[in-house]
Amino acid sequence: MFCPKCGTEHPDDSQFCRKCGNTIGTASTTPTSAPLKPETKKKPLVRAPFAILGVLVVIFLIYAYNASQHSNPNSNVSTIDQLTKQQHMETAANPALVVGPLSFYSYKFDVPQGASSVLIHGDFTASGGLGNDIEVLFLSETDLVNWRNGHPAKAFYSSGKVTTGNLNVNIPAIAGTYYLVFNNRFSLLAQKSVRVNAVMTYYQ
Repeated sequence: MFCPKCGTEHPDDSQFCRKCGNTIGTASTTPTSAPLKPETKKKPLVRAPFAILGVLVVIFLIYAYNASQHSNPNSNVSTIDQLTKQQHMETAANPALVVGPLSFYSYKFDVPQGASSVLIHGDFTASGGLGNDIEVLFLSETDLVNWRNGHPAKAFYSSGKVTTGNLNVNIPAIAGTYYLVFNNRFSLLAQKSVRVNAVMTYYQ
């Protein structure tokens, strides 16, 4: 190395110039700084009460929907009806309904204004006479009058002459009076005994 002041050459480990006395080499005294810690961003606080409330609401809606699905045989009922309306039921049940020869018996059902998802469901079994048979119909009030007088009538359900049958009939949500008819007018002499279990459900 050389002295920066006078230019005299010196060994590399020299600290002072032997000619002019100038300092030509010093030990490094620069302090080493500690490494900086990376700055961490604070995570935003989760609004725990609102999150828990939302989860509970979802669980309740799922539970209510599943419970209504199991309690109601109407597969066509809408989810909105199940969650926002109340289910109503009208029942026609008789373990031994007697229907005389050349006659019929009817159960009356009323569908109120604003009803929706109307369903008549259940079952029946007839005994008596040679065929153990009965005819079951579900008619509006107007069609019942026409049917009784031998005129054409539109039936929402007509079983024909059968011994047993199942009811599962969706009815238009039109307010009015309807009848579940057990007809034995085709029998001249024999009365029939019918076990009836029928329910009309609707939402309002």
